[in-house]
Amino acid sequence: MLEGRFQGSGTGDARPGQVASLAERPEARTSRLSNWVNDQRVIGTLFVLPALAVLAFVVVYPFLSAIWMSFHDKMVGAPARFIGFDNYVELFGDRHFVKTIRNTLVYTFFAVGLKFLLGLGMAMVLAQPRRLDFIYRTILFVPWAVPTIVAALSFRWIYDDFSGLLNNFLIAVVGMQDVISWLGDPNYAMASVIAVVVWSGTPFYTMSFLAGLKAIPKEMYEAARIDGANVWQEFWYVTIPQMRKVFTVVVMLSTIWTSTNLVIVQVLTNGGPANTTQILPNLAYKYALLASRLGIGSAVNMVFFPILAVLIYILSRRMLAERE
Repeated sequence: MLEGRFQGSGTGDARPGQVASLAERPEARTSRLSNWVNDQRVIGTLFVLPALAVLAFVVVYPFLSAIWMSFHDKMVGAPARFIGFDNYVELFGDRHFVKTIRNTLVYTFFAVGLKFLLGLGMAMVLAQPRRLDFIYRTILFVPWAVPTIVAALSFRWIYDDFSGLLNNFLIAVVGMQDVISWLGDPNYAMASVIAVVVWSGTPFYTMSFLAGLKAIPKEMYEAARIDGANVWQEFWYVTIPQMRKVFTVVVMLSTIWTSTNLVIVQVLTNGGPANTTQILPNLAYKYALLASRLGIGSAVNMVFFPILAVLIYILSRRMLAERE
C-alpha cells in the first residue's frame, strides 16, 4: 500500500505535458534572458538612461522651475507667493517691454543675417586653394578664439568717444571734425552692438560652411560645367542645395546663441541709451539679479521662449523633411 502511494505520488504518474514543461522551464528562462541581453533596443536604452537622467536634472527641472516661478512673486531670501499671470500683465503693460521685444528681434535678425552672408562669402573664398592659405584661415578664425567678454571690453575701448581707436582713425585719416558717440547715440548704438556680435560670431559660420563646401563632390561641379553652367548657376543649383542642411543647423544654433547672449550688450551699453539696445536676456538679468525679483525675471525669459521654440520646430521639421 505504501509502495503504491509512493509510486502514485512520483513522476511516473505525472502527465507527459507536465514533465516536458518542468524540463523546459530553465532553458526557456535562459533563452528569454539571452534575448533580453542581446536586444539592441534594451542595450541602447541602458546606455541612454544616464544621459536622460543628467538632462532631466540639468535642463528639464530648471526649465519647469522657471515656468513655475514666473507665476509667483518671488524675492531673493523671501518665500514665494503665487500671483498667477500678474508678472506677465505687468510686463506687457510696460511700453518699454514691448520695445525690448522689438529690439531683440531686430538685434537677432540682423546679427544672424550678416553673420550668414559674411560667413558664406569667406567660406567660398577659403575653399579655393591658394598660397599661404593656412595664414588666412588663422586670421579669420581668431575672433572665434577670443572670449566674448574680452571682445566686448576691447570694442568698448574702440568705440570710446575721445580715446577710442575708431574716432581717432576717422579724425586722422578721413578728416572728420566731430567725434561720434557710437554707444551713446541712439542712432548708432544698436548698429555698433550688432557689429561686435557679427565680428565675434562670423568665424563659426565660416568654419561650418567651409566644412560643408569641402564635402560637396567635385564631380557635381564638373557635370554642371559640362552642361554649360556658369559660376552663378553652379552656386545656385549645386552649392545651395548641397549646403541646405548645413545652413539650417548653423542658423538654428546661431539664432539661439545670439538671442540669449547678454554679455556683449551688458558690457557695451547695458541696454542704453534710452533702452535702444535693451534685449530680453539683459532685462531678465536686471530684474532677477539686480532687482532680486526672480519671479518677473523668469517671466521675461518665458516670453521669448515660444518664439525660439517655433523657430526650432520649423527648422527641425525642414531638416527631417529633407532627410526623408
